[in-house]
Order: sequence, then structure tokens, then C-alpha cells
Amino acid sequence: MADAEEKAMDLVHRIVSDTLESRLDRVRMVAVEVEEEHDADGEPVLHVTVVYKSDESELDGATLSGLVRHLRPALSEYGEYRFPVMSFVAAEERAATA
Repeated sequence: MADAEEKAMDLVHRIVSDTLESRLDRVRMVAVEVEEEHDADGEPVLHVTVVYKSDESELDGATLSGLVRHLRPALSEYGEYRFPVMSFVAAEERAATA
């Protein structure tokens, strides 16, 4: 059963990555991480972390605030209804804390 769950998460990751790439055309994404987690109320969520190259990318607040609006329909087409919680971290920042 773990193999089926792994394949399902691979597909969720691909959907998230493809959707973000199409919406964040001016952001150079280094990595997209998708993890299964629970929010403060215990509800299952997808924590999506976008690692981006900060010296070459432009993060526009209006674009970022609308990402969930695009991710939810793409995920629900597949049958994934967990809410995507977004985080953005510069690659340089990630390297400094690693």
C-alpha cells in the first residue's frame, strides 16, 4: 500500500510543480517540496515549499496571494482536497540554515 501512496504523492507533487511553473514565470524555482502535514486544528494539509533563486527572481505579492486559487482546482481534478499551505524560501537562505 505504501507504494500506491508514494505514487499518489508523486502525482500531487507533479501537479503542484506544473501549476506553479505556469503561474510563476518570473521566478526561478530551485525546488518544490510537498509534504503531508496537519494544521493547528488537526486537519490534513499539503505544505508546499518553493525554494527560489532570490537574485534572479521577482516575487510579486499579488501573484503569490492567488496561487492557492489555481492550485486547488488542479489538485481537486485529481481528487486531492487537502488545502495547500504555501511557503517561499530563498535558496541562499535555505543553504545558510542547512
